[in-house]
Amino acid sequence: MTVAENRSMRLTVTIGALAAVSALLLTASGTAASSPRIVFRIVHLTTPKRPPELWSVLPSGADRRLLVRGGEQAAWSPSRKRIAFSGAGILGREGIWVTNADGTGRRRLTRAAGDGGPTWSPDGRQIMFRRSGLASFDLWIVPSAGGVAKPFLATPVANELDPDWSPDGRRLAFQSSRGGSIQIWVLDIRTKHARRLTNGPLSFSPDWSPSGKRIAFASRGRIGVMDAHGRHRRTLPSGSPNSADDPAWSPDGKRITFQRGGQVLSMRADGRDRRYVTRALWGTNGEPDW
Repeated sequence: MTVAENRSMRLTVTIGALAAVSALLLTASGTAASSPRIVFRIVHLTTPKRPPELWSVLPSGADRRLLVRGGEQAAWSPSRKRIAFSGAGILGREGIWVTNADGTGRRRLTRAAGDGGPTWSPDGRQIMFRRSGLASFDLWIVPSAGGVAKPFLATPVANELDPDWSPDGRRLAFQSSRGGSIQIWVLDIRTKHARRLTNGPLSFSPDWSPSGKRIAFASRGRIGVMDAHGRHRRTLPSGSPNSADDPAWSPDGKRITFQRGGQVLSMRADGRDRRYVTRALWGTNGEPDW
């Protein structure tokens, strides 16, 4: 082999190695950029006058990003390009808002104090939320692009809260006290016929799985899972303290994020492999959505 051929071979190997490294870096970067982020709320207990904030974070707990000052109860849009949230009851910021995924381009949809708990329709065109009535909380609906909010479901005296739209757009899961105690109900969007799924211990915060086949919820400080008809109910080992609430499925349906003891955690859909997403010193993180 000549000297020139040897140099050419070494140059080819070097270029190939650099190309391989570059490909790995691009792949890793692309994976990080495309990883579904968790949005959650932070309350600053040491500075009570500071409003709640919305942050997003990777499921590993890395790359935290501040999105909104003065927001809570966030919900990802189906496209994951926008986030709906409540104005945290701050004077002048009440109501339901929408922002881009990076916190820019905020738009106010409603202005009533007490509006909260937004959930998107699967096509991203409408947002269901709870509104405080004269004697109870009712469910209202507003176009996500802006428009007139209209009442959707009102039950005299009973409270209707925490709505979650099913992936097929046909049903709505929510918590209601209409049966005498707070339980999970499912309503047909077209007929508005509602059916109770849970009974016994109080149950809260329903969240549909991406497949629409299961619903996660909170009861007795633990996270539970049942099928869409309320059957095959299972309480997951959510850890201690018994204060688990606000479950939300990952986009692939393999994990569930939730709040417990003022922190955000995630676990597999069977309750195994619990991991901390946040570890605030004073336990001030909650209301996650994945």
